[in-house]
Formats: sequence, structure tokens, C-alpha cells
Amino acid sequence: MMLIPALVLGPILLGFAALLIPRHAHGAAKIYACVVALAVMIATAMFGITYLGSGQVPLYSPVFLGCEAVAAATLYLFLRHSRRDPAPFVPYRLLRGRGFGVMNLINYVYGAAALGFSALVPLYAQERYHIAALGAGTLLTARAVGMIGVGGAAAMALRRTGYRLPMAGGFVILAGGLLMLAATPALSPYAWLAIGTAITGCGMGLSVPAANNASLQLAPDQVAAIAGLRGMFRQSGAITAVSVTTAVIARSADPGLVQARVFLVFAALLVLMLPLVKLVPDHHGNW
Repeated sequence: MMLIPALVLGPILLGFAALLIPRHAHGAAKIYACVVALAVMIATAMFGITYLGSGQVPLYSPVFLGCEAVAAATLYLFLRHSRRDPAPFVPYRLLRGRGFGVMNLINYVYGAAALGFSALVPLYAQERYHIAALGAGTLLTARAVGMIGVGGAAAMALRRTGYRLPMAGGFVILAGGLLMLAATPALSPYAWLAIGTAITGCGMGLSVPAANNASLQLAPDQVAAIAGLRGMFRQSGAITAVSVTTAVIARSADPGLVQARVFLVFAALLVLMLPLVKLVPDHHGNW
């Protein structure tokens, strides 16, 4: 169902690009091809993973393997274009290195753990604790309150804290909230999940302003491209997390327990990201 809007909006956006980018512009045809390759890579990779959750589909399914092969081939074409073309759609230097490469990886994992989990919390509340759909959905309100309450203060403090400290602290708090969600409730299930979700919101509010601005100072003339890549990697991480989790849940006898273990995996990934945070170019003062 989520692919339908993308399949409709994708060609429309490509049509606008064809109208707005002059046909005589240098490398226009290659830019179109690169955009298509990137879209095909993401769509086929996610479709292949999602397909595994449709019944007892084996890992050696031709559909799954074929989709992932197409995704790998289009990824190669995209990277080749970025690396070799004199006017690439996405400059290769924005994809690699200590500054951009590290942040791209962090954004991907952050998208999987933070954005991906938020889509799964209501399902988790229903599957494990049999909370009604309306009540399960309202749990995300606690996350929003935590983000709003901390995010403004974290953004205003960036000039003093830099990027690394709030990112590391936010990841630790977010991991703690995920651990609480996976643990056996010490209160009523709804109250326990609401508190855990609020804690994850606080972690997100602390880390997001820093993660949004990290690496922008490395290429001020490429701010739009960096922001676009940040969103792409986060959304790709979220889609991967949701696709893999739902595929595993569909093949399990106890979906609620499996999802609790997934939250533990998300928490572990965030903790493993802490050494990478030290590699992020820090920045203080006026910007």
C-alpha cells in the first residue's frame, strides 16, 4: 500500500524535473538516468525484503534474490556516476569520508532505530499487550511531547555544546527508552509504554538538532544536497527497519515478543554508533 503513492508521485516528479532542467544542460540525460537508478534501487531492495514477509517465502526465492540483484546493480551504477561524472547528480565526496560518510551511516542507523520504531510502537502495543488500536496510537503523542520539550532547548544550545555531545547523549537516552519498551512492565502496560515512548522522544529531541546540522559546515555551497541525502538515508533506514521487522513478525509465532527483541537490536545499534559519533567533525561558535 505504501508503494502506491510513490509509484504515482515518482513519475510526476520526474516529469517536473524534465521540464525544469534544460535539455541542453550538461549531463541532463545522465542526471535523469541517475535519478531513475536511485529510485529503482530503493524500490526493488525494499520490495524484496517486504516480499519475504508475505507467507513462508524462502530466502532463496527468485523474487527476493532478483530484487536484491537489481538493487545491487543500480547501486553500482549510481556510485559509478557519482564518482566518475564531472557533473554528478550527487557528488561522490558527499557520500564518503570521515565527515559525510560517517554522517550518512549514522543517519541510516538513526532512521532505522528512531523513525522505524515509531511506526512499530502501536503494532507492538496491540500484539504484545492487546491494547486497543486507539490507545496504541496515542502512545506516539508521548514521543512527540518528549521531542518538543527537549528539541527547542537542544537547538538553542548547539553553539555551546557542538554536535557530538548532544548526539551521543540523545542516542543513549533513545536506547534507554527502547530497552524500557522491550522490558516487562513494572506498571500498567499502557503507562509503561507511554513513559518509554516519552523517553525515546527526549532522546530524539536532544540528538536531532545536532544530527541535522552536523557536516553542513564542511560544504556550505552544498547545503541542499546534504540535507536531501540526510533525509534519504534516514527514510531508507526507517523503511528497511519496518520492512525487515514486519517480514520477521509475519513468520513468527509470537509477534509481540519478536518485536520486543527488535527494540533490543535497535538499542544495540544506537550504542554501537557512539564510537562513530567521535568521528563527526564538531563545530562550535557562530554559524
